[in-house]
Amino acid sequence: MAKKAKPRKRRKPQAPGESRSVEFLTVAWMLAVMTTLVCEVGGTLAKIFGEGNLRLSLLAGYLLFAAAMLGAVSLVMLAAVYKLRKVKPPSGIIFFSAVVGGTPMIVLLFSWLQERG
Repeated sequence: MAKKAKPRKRRKPQAPGESRSVEFLTVAWMLAVMTTLVCEVGGTLAKIFGEGNLRLSLLAGYLLFAAAMLGAVSLVMLAAVYKLRKVKPPSGIIFFSAVVGGTPMIVLLFSWLQERG
């Protein structure tokens, strides 16, 4: 009797694997972007509702400062993620994270210019 050939398992083509450190950097980048967005929204709401309240206006300033620092970090991480990943992030996510990361610095610049002039 002849031996029956065993059916071969077909392997699915896999996407190029990212290293563990690049995956970690990508997750940290997205967390920085989301935290920046939360600080921006919180600072804006505190500024709107804290017109006459000193504590809320102080909170708005702290949140805007935190958003600016995290935004700068997220922009640096964006450049690193874009350079290191084999599969680049979608262009919509890149645009969104660049806008979220740059907005608080632009707001701080305009508020500083407004105070000077």
